[in-house]
Amino acid sequence: MSGRPPKTGDTRRLPDSAELSALTEASTIIAAEGDDADDTARLDSPVNSQLAEPSRYDDEGSIGTGGMGSVHAVYDRVLLRRVAMKTLHNSLADEEEHTQRFLEEVQITGQLDHPNIVPVHDVGFHSRGNAFFIMKLVQGETLSKLLSAQLGKPLGGDNLVRFLQIFLKICDALDFAHSRGVIHRDLKPSNIMVGSHGEVYVMDWGIALLYDSERDTRSPLMPQLMRPTESHRESAGSLMGTAAYMAPEQALSLVDHIDYRTDIFGLGAILYQIMTGRPPYVGENAAIQIEQASLGSIQPPEQAAADRRLPPGLCRIAMKAMARDRADRYQSVSELSEAVQVFLSGGGWFDVLEFAPGTIIVAEGDDADAAYIIEGGHCEVYKGAGESRQFLRKLGPGDVFGETAIFTGAPRTATVAALDQVRAACITRDSLDYELDQKGWFGTFVKALAERFCECDTLLSKLRARHPEP
Repeated sequence: MSGRPPKTGDTRRLPDSAELSALTEASTIIAAEGDDADDTARLDSPVNSQLAEPSRYDDEGSIGTGGMGSVHAVYDRVLLRRVAMKTLHNSLADEEEHTQRFLEEVQITGQLDHPNIVPVHDVGFHSRGNAFFIMKLVQGETLSKLLSAQLGKPLGGDNLVRFLQIFLKICDALDFAHSRGVIHRDLKPSNIMVGSHGEVYVMDWGIALLYDSERDTRSPLMPQLMRPTESHRESAGSLMGTAAYMAPEQALSLVDHIDYRTDIFGLGAILYQIMTGRPPYVGENAAIQIEQASLGSIQPPEQAAADRRLPPGLCRIAMKAMARDRADRYQSVSELSEAVQVFLSGGGWFDVLEFAPGTIIVAEGDDADAAYIIEGGHCEVYKGAGESRQFLRKLGPGDVFGETAIFTGAPRTATVAALDQVRAACITRDSLDYELDQKGWFGTFVKALAERFCECDTLLSKLRARHPEP
């Protein structure tokens, strides 16, 4: 590559026809004559005269380095645009296996045409033999950097909604990739780019696995990718991924157990870091992290970030996605995505509690600090005890009790007991405030109503004190 192009503001001259011909002749992938209607290019050999040469790209400096290659910002002198060039490391270029893996990354990414997967424009070899490919240059930050900037800050309201919207776009990309038979295997915040205008891209498909549909008992949802010729195969015992985010089957090198649910674990790990600010495994070194991963030993989010108020509903979603047993995880990305969308629709900040039959959930005269919404089971409401016990009503799914407690703090006026196994959402004033912070104008409206209610209750209490009942 030649030197840095003129700085912004300088006039760039369009190539004349002779220059354009010379540049494009060396940089355009041309479908072989006689190919069928499939529009997917195939790379049958690392040495291919149809691959690009780097002569049309001017180097603008390094923007990152990974395990297999380095990424530079470059200027395309034909299309007059800035793009990114990823080049295989010199130390790996002489090994055919690494070159093949690198080219597979190009082929896989290039065939995944989705708004949330970075597009690939070109591929070729440097004169020294290193493979490279050209992709969109994303102007923005990694999700990892954005999350680091939030450390020490409360998680809630618009801030949480913003990160969950990013997360849902990541889910969209993976759902599409899975429909094409591709498993990423290295999902983590540093492999997610967030553009300056809200774009979200899943990056670095370098260890992606083309899933063998013959092992999958489910019907294929869509046609799968064209498999690269002589695609790299991994033997049992291969360890691929990032230790701090690995699913147990990765940590145990169970290659035959890796499927779409491995990526669901990775998505759960990203969700975990959104909430806690740290990955699921935080051992002192990779060996300890791999041991933790093999055991599925993950500290619950609310313990890992004790200084933050975390939404219980979102914690449950993350932990289910990262279940040690694949059968206990969400079984598809769409199922996980739907769970997050349900959380955003409301109720995720409330704890869900279970009560055995006969349990007194609230007792008459006790201090009131929470309300409850019954999700399953039945309760009875009564006043008094023993012979003076007075039955008031029976409650079932969807019913609410104790609702005035979160605004007034007045003692309970009746007892509520579980008639059978009861599952109920517990609503405290604190959790309600967090919940309403996500609701924009509606949350403001409800809070205003609550304040008026409290003012009226205070006024009523004062009137009763001045004019006691006879």
